[in-house]
Amino acid sequence: MDRETMLESMRVAISNVLETMFFEPVQISENNCTLQEWFSDKQSLLGATLDFTGSSSGACFLLIPSDLAGEITANFLGLAVQETDEEQKRDTIKEALNMIGGHMFSIFDNVGSINLGIPELIEENSLTHYKLGDMKGDTVFIDTGDNRLAAGIMTEIK
Repeated sequence: MDRETMLESMRVAISNVLETMFFEPVQISENNCTLQEWFSDKQSLLGATLDFTGSSSGACFLLIPSDLAGEITANFLGLAVQETDEEQKRDTIKEALNMIGGHMFSIFDNVGSINLGIPELIEENSLTHYKLGDMKGDTVFIDTGDNRLAAGIMTEIK
């Protein structure tokens, strides 16, 4: 399996999970830019990573503006945005990445040769606009109409 096949599996998983579980319209952008260009330097971001091992190994990541994290948390939990708290937002980001990763690898690896780890938050100080340039890997840029988010894969395909 190649990197492009894995990325296409991620695109499908992002669309399915965000639209079905979080009620967010998804448009995958064909924009070829950097994370620093995609996100405003004035945006506060939340992010998570999910390690995977097996026939391919590496990590997936998901970056979401804090405002959008409140919206998808409210949608997921059936609450009003103002009823959500920061812990719920962080948990939702991890759960969204877990769902995306699980769905992605069910498409990409239908024989179960890849094992998923446990989603972990990315330290907030690692999500500054300046440090976004340090994140490496293949990135999928997502537009939800009112917001932008990004997901990606840092991998070594064996």
